Amino acid sequence: MELSFRLNKIADKVTQNSIIADIGTDHAYIPIFLYKNNKIKSAIACDISKGSLQKAKDNIFKHNLQENIQTRLGNGLEKITIQDNIDTIIIAGMGGMLMIDILKRGHNIVESAKELILQPQKDIDKVREYLHKNNLKIIDDEMLKDDGKYYTIIKAIKGKEQTPYKKEEYIFGRIEIEQKSNILKEYITKQMYKMEIVLKNIEKTNVQSRILEIENEIKMYKEVLKCL
Repeated sequence: MELSFRLNKIADKVTQNSIIADIGTDHAYIPIFLYKNNKIKSAIACDISKGSLQKAKDNIFKHNLQENIQTRLGNGLEKITIQDNIDTIIIAGMGGMLMIDILKRGHNIVESAKELILQPQKDIDKVREYLHKNNLKIIDDEMLKDDGKYYTIIKAIKGKEQTPYKKEEYIFGRIEIEQKSNILKEYITKQMYKMEIVLKNIEKTNVQSRILEIENEIKMYKEVLKCL
């Protein structure tokens, strides 16, 4: 079974011999891949959609893994219990604010797990901030490009950062900046180009507050670019 580049990267970040909960599992591609490659002990594949969960069940049955991968219909982490002994919570392919809501409502499961692997589609800075406010330390933070789109995968464990994050580190990821990521450099360059076009258009309207806001954003982007 082959995964997309994005899903493969998510799977790579799972610790060996984990018990995982894949939230918003869709087709259950990640749990199936991980089990067939002897990386996990077992998995629970959860989805709020009956249709998506049926696709997951069909795929699990196709690979004869129904004894190893459970499926549960529910919202977020609500169908996961402490007794499931989940090591790794995977939440991928949804908005950052929805992801935060899932983590909040399932805080007892989050606290009992060893690691989180998150791939928010937007509001990534808010996700990073939420993790830090809830005593979770970011140990891996990678931007990648798959089929022309940019994605970020965050891995967090219990603990606190030794030094607080700056604003730009929440937006772009401290680890990516420190590692001088070429993908991040490419992403920032493209975003700056878009913002400069927006700035030219807004300057015609003379809305000073918005002009200043975009100018400050461009300045921050340039500062980060110098570090890459």
